Amino acid sequence: MQFKEGIKRCCKFFILNVSNISNNKSEIVSRFIGCFAPVLIPPLHIATLYYFWHQFSRRVDKRYCSCSCWDTVFKGTYESGIASYKHIYFNASSNTFKIWALTVVCVIAFYESMRRLVLLGLEKKLRYNMLVLFLSAIFSHYYSWWAYLNYWNDEYYAQWNHQLFFTITELISTGLVLQLADDRVTMTARKVLIIVGISVIHIIAGSWDQFFINVIQGEGRSDQVVRDISFMIPDLLHGILPLLELRRYTSKTKHYSHQSTLSTEFRREVITIAVVISIGLFICSML
Repeated sequence: MQFKEGIKRCCKFFILNVSNISNNKSEIVSRFIGCFAPVLIPPLHIATLYYFWHQFSRRVDKRYCSCSCWDTVFKGTYESGIASYKHIYFNASSNTFKIWALTVVCVIAFYESMRRLVLLGLEKKLRYNMLVLFLSAIFSHYYSWWAYLNYWNDEYYAQWNHQLFFTITELISTGLVLQLADDRVTMTARKVLIIVGISVIHIIAGSWDQFFINVIQGEGRSDQVVRDISFMIPDLLHGILPLLELRRYTSKTKHYSHQSTLSTEFRREVITIAVVISIGLFICSML
């Protein structure tokens, strides 16, 4: 009996160790990808800008250039007055703090989001349609961060409210996408319709805002066309893939029958989202 009990304990210890090693590997992979993504995107962004606008760039002569708009606070007693060449200049101002705070929050949020999705994928609990939606929305969120950075840096706020509307709705949509990425989370019609409703608002608002002029009429520069298409494709995906995922989920779980899908409750959800879309478009038109 004691021998058998010892064998059982050894087997249990071995199984637990194997499980811990597997979990540790998943954690290491997820953390690495979570760190790698925020590091990679800004250089790709600058490389893209250079590709489209390299004719407007100029070579900097490090020996003779100077900057008189820098308060030199962060250099302390080492340098003051008109400064020589630096790779990065920043002033000790409230807007610099806002830029730093926003950047830290965005990097942490992006890291945690990527880490969550990678872990779900390694555990085979990931809804891949939701992964596609998240990856497609990265450009929109990055663009928002870049816009606020430039608003504060340039002290230019004419488009602030307009951008804020899109940022808030994008965050709501992506928050739901991240939640529904876990296939253990119930795929409800309300959550899906919120994502779809936000995408409809973005598609309509974006079409009358810039997409029609820049892309359809062909009046935009090449970088504007690429930007607007990069906004439109994710919005279209957010309008289609959640509905396909809901249909697949309901048919798999048999949570809804065909009759219940057309029930009063479902129609009420659709009507509510339609009203929200109308209100959202009205607010967007006023900004």
